[in-house]
Amino acid sequence: MDDLLVRWAAMPVDRSLDGLEPIVWRRVDVLRGERLVAQLRFGAVAMALATGLTAGGVGAVAAPRPPGEMAIFTVDAGLSLLVRLETGR
Repeated sequence: MDDLLVRWAAMPVDRSLDGLEPIVWRRVDVLRGERLVAQLRFGAVAMALATGLTAGGVGAVAAPRPPGEMAIFTVDAGLSLLVRLETGR
């Protein structure tokens, strides 16, 4: 490995590295900005999911339930039209 490093050090550089550092830092800043946007997007999606689950859960509990098939055995079954038809009232 030492021989390889010595040979590389002896080889001429084919391009200048003078402007490399500002380019690298610009790229690092871009990646940091993209990461921040991704974190904000994830937070917004998490808040929307939590809000939807909360509203859906409250809506499901507060929603009126349709009468089941056994509704003829309820307390107000005497008020049904079928009872009036059967009794001839």
